[in-house]
Amino acid sequence: MKKIVIFSTIIFLSITYSFATEQFPDLLIIENDTFYLKSFPLEELRLKEKFKESPFDYYENIDFPHTGCYRGYVATWKVIDNKLILIKIEKVDSTHQELNIEDYLKKNDYKASLVNNQIFADWYSDTLKQYDYFMYYFNSKRYYLAKVFLENPEKKNELIFNQGVLIENNITRIDSYLVGDTLTKEISYYRQWFLKRGLANVVAIITENNGSMVRVEFVDFGTKKKSAIKEIKHMIGIREEKEHWINPRYWKKTKITPCNRVDCPADNQPTGRELNCL
Repeated sequence: MKKIVIFSTIIFLSITYSFATEQFPDLLIIENDTFYLKSFPLEELRLKEKFKESPFDYYENIDFPHTGCYRGYVATWKVIDNKLILIKIEKVDSTHQELNIEDYLKKNDYKASLVNNQIFADWYSDTLKQYDYFMYYFNSKRYYLAKVFLENPEKKNELIFNQGVLIENNITRIDSYLVGDTLTKEISYYRQWFLKRGLANVVAIITENNGSMVRVEFVDFGTKKKSAIKEIKHMIGIREEKEHWINPRYWKKTKITPCNRVDCPADNQPTGRELNCL
């Protein structure tokens, strides 16, 4: 059964971007931010070292709770002094039982590196990028990261780890999104049911930042067709209110050149209405 679970994990890691069941993420803490990992550092170690013991048992001869978490646990990681530290491993059930990590590694004949008596993930080297899954784009406070199996040159590297050391962090800080900043996102939508797809460049202006998301005013939906705008609004989750909360990290921050008209909005707090007078 253990071999079957390990094989299932390998399959999962190879089809992360397919339509497989979405897996519970691990947590990664960097300073005041918590990110959500769809690639799993401990699984890399389990596969590499051929661990025989699983972290938890759920049912007889079964070491995972359901298809949404084949690995059978959720791990919390934290970057301390640029080092990736394994903080805890928790069971995915109502007990939330915590694993004795050192004992678990010893049972699998693995001698862990310790930093201040904490598990240092010196086995882990990887490049993480924004995880592409449309359900997370619009209404989630969470920001998801994963290893990219199929290279996408358009996507920037968000985090790079080398032997457990964070050597590059390109994630934009939430507090860098300011009132008046312009956000854009290219959104794919169906123009004629499921027959044709269209692309719309949606433009929004930040009106508030609460520390985890931003409130925006949408000023352009990239199309004038009412049916298309209705579908785009539905995809984004916009209701009747004029303003809406989004996770700005899934959007692109751009600069809009203000016009020189006398009746344009104030210079220091652009609202986006100057788009109409370019």
